[in-house]
Amino acid sequence: MKIGQLLHFEALYRLRSFADAAREQDVTQSGLSRSIQKLEIVVGGRLFDRTTHAVEPTDLGEGLIQSARNVVEAVLALEEEAERLKGSETGHVRIGAGPYPAQPLITSTIASVAAQHPGIQVSVVAGTANDLLAALLRRELEFVVADLSKYEDSPAAGELEVIPLPSEPLAIVMSPDHALAKVDWQVSELAEHAWAMPTISPVGRRELPSFFGTKLVPDHFPLFRLETTAACLELAKTGHAVTMVPKSLATRACQTGELVAHTAGPSMRTNDGIHLVKRRSRSPATRLFIEQIKQTARSLANELEPYRDRAKAKR
Repeated sequence: MKIGQLLHFEALYRLRSFADAAREQDVTQSGLSRSIQKLEIVVGGRLFDRTTHAVEPTDLGEGLIQSARNVVEAVLALEEEAERLKGSETGHVRIGAGPYPAQPLITSTIASVAAQHPGIQVSVVAGTANDLLAALLRRELEFVVADLSKYEDSPAAGELEVIPLPSEPLAIVMSPDHALAKVDWQVSELAEHAWAMPTISPVGRRELPSFFGTKLVPDHFPLFRLETTAACLELAKTGHAVTMVPKSLATRACQTGELVAHTAGPSMRTNDGIHLVKRRSRSPATRLFIEQIKQTARSLANELEPYRDRAKAKR
């Protein structure tokens, strides 16, 4: 049994296509097929059922894929560690990120890692919480940075290790031409205006009613659901919506004068953490990136607020 055969097995299992797997692994389709056949001889049975239109794993393939992935990860981690010890820091870290931590937590972390370890490659994947969790469990991602409540009721929660990150306040952001930017307002009045927000996390759904009061109509909030904070901020600049983002992002967004920010109050805070699969080996690059995320999160949480509320929100 060779590591190359396990790589081919994992790629074919994940992509369910000889053409796509061969292209990813940089081999011919016939070469990939021979590699899988040799592995099947070693394990004593068929790993895939092949038809004209589909490639599906057999029960044996399903039973062996996790062990194969563990071996592949261990070998890749060994190679990365050997390179590190030789003075060459390399590796590929694949991260899933929810909309709030994507910017500036992940982007700032990438900048720090790139400055100190330019040989490390980073891929960041966005998507729904369920899609990111599925990719994490398939070992397509090293870890996911998302709201801690996203997976609290998931059947897979017991398979996850979670590293909580420092929390920071959320800020309400709007155009300086928005009606709310020119008057004093009470929190309950916010619910009467159009909002642009990513999908609300479970903890957010629990906090919003107490934040907005009786005027909140949950089924109609937000009016605009945009899964990136960058898109929410762009819409806020037009004056057609209000949004809420982490304080550190609001600080940066307000620097040009196109937006103004107001603290959202003590109950509205980020609730993010790093989600990993338990007992899964971590490459040196992954460990380094996790430590840098923790350090960056601490720094962002401790930032002073350089903007000043233009409206005095009354409780």
